[in-house]
Amino acid sequence: MHDKPTLRQLMRARLRAIDDTTRSQAAVQITAHILRLASAWPAGTTLSLFGGLKNEPDFLPLILPALLAQGACLTCFQIDSGELRPRQIKGMDDLQRGQMNVWEPRPDCEPVEIAAHNLILVPGLAFTREGCRLGRGGGYYDRLLSHPQCKAHRLGIALDAQIIDTLPTEPHDQRVHQIITESGPLQPSAPHE
Repeated sequence: MHDKPTLRQLMRARLRAIDDTTRSQAAVQITAHILRLASAWPAGTTLSLFGGLKNEPDFLPLILPALLAQGACLTCFQIDSGELRPRQIKGMDDLQRGQMNVWEPRPDCEPVEIAAHNLILVPGLAFTREGCRLGRGGGYYDRLLSHPQCKAHRLGIALDAQIIDTLPTEPHDQRVHQIITESGPLQPSAPHE
């Protein structure tokens, strides 16, 4: 098994090798799978979205209008002092490219408590079928998901190419409850906290 820095390099190279057309088609398929799941969510579900890192499927512009029409309360995270701070978004006009060129809410968007979230869509460089996740190394999502008030369902979003057999984990690494790729939902088989 590779160590985390080596695995990050390998996964970044794997993602760079995926052409824009394939990535765009994957974003459409991932959006469709999420919306199928969302059809069972109660109105007023609070969930966080993410989007925009280079070589990730940028599904946010596709999914935002449909989830808003369904009555969901949507947030995106603003990076503030090394922490992810959720703010409510009501449309693409509430978003701007922020640190690392990801979609972030504008500063005037209303803050939302992490405890209010029912669901958090979680990015990563790699995931295992058991729900282990390899982030990009900043620890943002591990800190967020380990917050004592964070009780939200964790839905990892990835391309099929990002699903691997094993990855090194440490005690602070946070798992996801479910993963969605362009091929559909994966339910991790191993129990986790």
